[in-house]
Amino acid sequence: MAKYNTLSYLTALLKAYGIKNIVANPGTQNSQFNAIVQKTDYFNCYSVLDERSAAYTAVGIAQETGEPVVITCTGATASRNYLSALTEAYYRKIPIIAITFYPDYSNKYSLEPQYIDRSISQNDVKTIDVDLPIIRTNEDKEECIILIQEALFTAKYRNEPVHINCHINLNFDEDYLSLPEVLPVECHKENFEILQDNMQNQDFAIFIGAHRKFSAEEHNAISVFAKSWDLPVICDHTSNYFGDNKVLLSRYCAMQRVRRHPQYIIDMGLVSGNYFQGFLFRPNIKIWRISEDMALHFRNNRHVERILFGQEKAIFKALTRKEKITDGYYTYIKSEMNKLKNPDLPLSNTLICENLAKYLPENCTLHASIINSLRSINFYETEKKVEISCNVGGFGIDGAVSTLVGQSLAAPDKLHFGLIGDLAFFYDMNILGNRHITNNIRILLVNNNKGVEFRFNPILEKHLGNETDVLISAGNHYKNGAKDWALSCGFEYMHADNKESFLKQIQGFCNNKFEKPVLFEVYTKTEDEQESYNLIQQYNRNKLEDAAIKIYHAFKI
Repeated sequence: MAKYNTLSYLTALLKAYGIKNIVANPGTQNSQFNAIVQKTDYFNCYSVLDERSAAYTAVGIAQETGEPVVITCTGATASRNYLSALTEAYYRKIPIIAITFYPDYSNKYSLEPQYIDRSISQNDVKTIDVDLPIIRTNEDKEECIILIQEALFTAKYRNEPVHINCHINLNFDEDYLSLPEVLPVECHKENFEILQDNMQNQDFAIFIGAHRKFSAEEHNAISVFAKSWDLPVICDHTSNYFGDNKVLLSRYCAMQRVRRHPQYIIDMGLVSGNYFQGFLFRPNIKIWRISEDMALHFRNNRHVERILFGQEKAIFKALTRKEKITDGYYTYIKSEMNKLKNPDLPLSNTLICENLAKYLPENCTLHASIINSLRSINFYETEKKVEISCNVGGFGIDGAVSTLVGQSLAAPDKLHFGLIGDLAFFYDMNILGNRHITNNIRILLVNNNKGVEFRFNPILEKHLGNETDVLISAGNHYKNGAKDWALSCGFEYMHADNKESFLKQIQGFCNNKFEKPVLFEVYTKTEDEQESYNLIQQYNRNKLEDAAIKIYHAFKI
């Protein structure tokens, strides 16, 4: 049994965020919460009988103090009476925190009395709506803290109403007033230069997830900052970062026996499709998060120590050292990365990416379909400037080819390459017949006759082996490949089914002039893909790196 329950963390975080004023309605379902706050000297508690009046009373308190105010009630229709005041708060940006309760044994099918389905409510009564889990495991605790932080942070710093739904706890034992130690997210909106004092004698790294294209000024600000502290900018290709001190996350995780890890990460950007980021975001690391849109995110469920609101370039300019460090964490990482040697690979997606990185022309784009293609290209830095993207938002199989076509239509003056697996390609093949397609598009189709990514999973491979191909990896569907379809759509067609043939053609595919759009179909074998995957993973041999692989396998399917 967990030492602290959900209510314990909710109350502790209210204190941590300095939220004192509570307007309480009578009731049983919210009784333990009311008991805790009335017995804790920190809170200013007000009792109001009518929920509608209570919520408007809270609006008045918040209006006068400029601080968030909690309202809390029991079940049944009580919470419905909050809607008028919450609507007022929404349109006036008044920070009301509505805390409602539910019995964990009831649901909309159970015919239990006082059950109210709060899973859906009006859009204009709250900005954030969270259901707090019952804490049974450490994972439950982490999720609970993140959800509470998100709601309280939004109320306090964005001045918006939020709703927190919590399960009933009526366990009034002698420890129910005991609260855990929790840390709020510190918010910085100005005077970022004072944070330089916290950076002294610490190993920092920047991590960039998927990001819009940086301007030249933004690239320069990040580069100058990174060089002044001699710290690495760790990212994958979807970051759109081409500045100094760049380190690809896949290669960072491939370092053998690395003993020195960053103590702090400055996190920015959105979703990263690289599952090995769990290796970087270790449990004890401290995270500063940069946000331009006042939104709070917890990458890999790690606690954010500070959030920096403002323009990214302004923040990095303010944090740049006047005197450069020359023996920092980046110098160490670079020396370790120089020890890495690329293995001799069979014909596989990874070998294809190794050669694409060599031969892709300057200022082209490459759109990679998910997981296998994205992971493989992230092992290699391109020799020329190439914009690489992937649909990591929804991270699904659909739409990779259509997205590539859209990019080619929007920027007709440059070449657009696609690296697409066979399942993703055939799922989205209809777009090839579109009449707007011209000769600025080139698709490299990696046809392994299945979703070979599923054959890398050790659990599936151990228990199912080739049986995985029947329903899970969807093998043997398009036995004749894409040649006839490509030709019928007016594409130039190329193909290779062995390593020698591929190596002879890849440079021409990337750099020759073609009068038509091009589809280069490369046939690979499951055993070669598996061998290539294992050769790449042989770098990962220490315990932390093995843990990263386990994280990857746990979440990739």
